[in-house]
Amino acid sequence: MAKKEKEVQVNKKEKKEKVLTPAQNRRLEEKKEREKYEEIIDKLYDEIDELKKKKTKENKKEINEEIKGIKAKIRENKEARSNVGANNTFIGQVFTEMKLVRWPSFKEVVKYTIAVLVFVLFFAGFFYLINILFGLFVTLIRGA
Repeated sequence: MAKKEKEVQVNKKEKKEKVLTPAQNRRLEEKKEREKYEEIIDKLYDEIDELKKKKTKENKKEINEEIKGIKAKIRENKEARSNVGANNTFIGQVFTEMKLVRWPSFKEVVKYTIAVLVFVLFFAGFFYLINILFGLFVTLIRGA
């Protein structure tokens, strides 16, 4: 009986260790993504080393051009690696959302402003007339 209880306790501990919070899952995924970029960068550096070994006077220009292309890829991968998880901060998410906002043009702003002013004036006049009519109604009732 005691063995079964111990086994159940051990199983509960194992389950607790395996459950990760969403934040922990996100960090783990970010770490894997960074490692993926690291592997790519390492392979590119290895390619550069191999090209440097193959370099001779005849193919010097061609190899230098290939190395420049590889270095550009390395820069791109390093930039991508540094951006992993950058938008997971509140401010990063705000900037991402602000890029999706469609801002109105000047013509649209003027058009909507005029529409708002017309509606405000219309309802101001409407309620002014209602106020006058109720005022007349009240004076007629009191006078009678």
